[in-house]
Amino acid sequence: MKMALPVRWLIVLSAFFFLADTTRGQFLFNEQCQKAYNSILSLEFREAKHLLDSERKINAGNLIPVYLENYIDFLTLLIGENRGRFEELKHNKQQRIDVLEKGNQASPYYRYCLAEVNLQWAFARLKFGDYTTAAFEVRKAFLLFTENQKLYPSFLLNKTGLGVVHMIAGLVPENYKWMAKLMGVEGSLESGLKELQEVAGYKGDDPIVKMFKPEAVFFMSTVLSNLQKDKREALAKLADLRFDGSGSGEETSPLITYAKANILMKNGLNDEALKILRERRRSDQAFPFYYLDYLEGIARLNKLDLSSSACFQRYLQHFTGLNYIKASYQKLAWIDALKGDTNGYLSTIHSVENKGAVIVDEDKQAEHEMNALTFPSVVLLRARLLFDGGYYDAALRELLDNPVKTYVQTRRDLIEYTYRLARIYHEKGNLSRALDYYSQTVARGRNETYYFAAASAYQMGLIYENEGNAIKADSCYRRCLSLKTIEYRTSLNQKAKAGLNRLKNK
Repeated sequence: MKMALPVRWLIVLSAFFFLADTTRGQFLFNEQCQKAYNSILSLEFREAKHLLDSERKINAGNLIPVYLENYIDFLTLLIGENRGRFEELKHNKQQRIDVLEKGNQASPYYRYCLAEVNLQWAFARLKFGDYTTAAFEVRKAFLLFTENQKLYPSFLLNKTGLGVVHMIAGLVPENYKWMAKLMGVEGSLESGLKELQEVAGYKGDDPIVKMFKPEAVFFMSTVLSNLQKDKREALAKLADLRFDGSGSGEETSPLITYAKANILMKNGLNDEALKILRERRRSDQAFPFYYLDYLEGIARLNKLDLSSSACFQRYLQHFTGLNYIKASYQKLAWIDALKGDTNGYLSTIHSVENKGAVIVDEDKQAEHEMNALTFPSVVLLRARLLFDGGYYDAALRELLDNPVKTYVQTRRDLIEYTYRLARIYHEKGNLSRALDYYSQTVARGRNETYYFAAASAYQMGLIYENEGNAIKADSCYRRCLSLKTIEYRTSLNQKAKAGLNRLKNK
């Protein structure tokens, strides 16, 4: 006959099993995991994995390493753009979801980590054209972030994910409206920016929130420098692009280097951007971020430095991903053009045809130029590059010191000529002359596929919006959307849509 256990032993065993259960599946963002996170942002993935393996030996039930390992896969695919690696790594997603779902549901990190994993894979899939699955993953992430926000309203990290999702909802291009319906998310650029600002502007002492500030600033600065009416707002965020309390220094992160250089270049501070890019830390231990070579090439070319060809060649030699391949060949062709080498230009621009992908606007524009098969106006090209670098006086001299008839040979040249003058006078603060030249550009280019007319309409919208003339601004943004440009269509549509949303929210 079996003896029943004494009541006191049942109580002790029950307590033991309860405690044992609560120690499994916890979310401990401890010092070891914080170090791993900083290594990840520095793209030092091997070091990060070593730290996460050590953490597992000490705290086998900690699930933060699962989330951080997914972060490594996400950045590997986002930066590397290698389809083979995507096919290898995509199977990790469901395995990690299964493990995370066994975690402690009473933790604010439970839904946060599940949402982040879904959102990261959505971004990765968008790189490789898997739009339907990405839409469903954004939807899952949104629902998890939203529920988490209701349960833990003071959990600030949640605001970064929510902000990103709300911005995505507000920026879906017209030709991807079906995707927006699948996502089922409502939001706007402004609401997303406000949520990101709550993290980016955090002044408290929580080490985890402080650690995540650069991530929020990264997203904010990208949007501010590309889609908002005053790109100078992004400059104010530069000081926050650093690792708070990590001790590793901002220069260790290629992502921070990219964000800072991008903001500076968008604001015409080419020399400062070039300094950051030239002095960036280069480590054999870090996952290669070859786009920085491309960006350095752009910054050097903006100074008309023809040795920038080495940067584009390095990018083409090492990068095995999808984007900016065609654009790199285009820049090499431009260098031939600047040298006066017509045959070299035609030969190099022809290389665009069978290389890379046609996803980002820069590559689309490169292919459009290749199909035109006409030697570019060197004066207009020099003015364009100098303007992009913020060398406005030098760009204006190119246009005014050379007889117009010597470099305006085609209808496209004439449309670009008035556009270049408009952009220079705009940045120099002469808005009346800028509006005049923008109007001429729209009138001449409205039936062409070049981007000049649509870009002019958008810039006119910015001027009127900043002047408080909402009616004219609205008309210009809508004009931009209506013009059937091929070049830079996606980015121009996003910018015009963002402008309309700002006017609507006012």
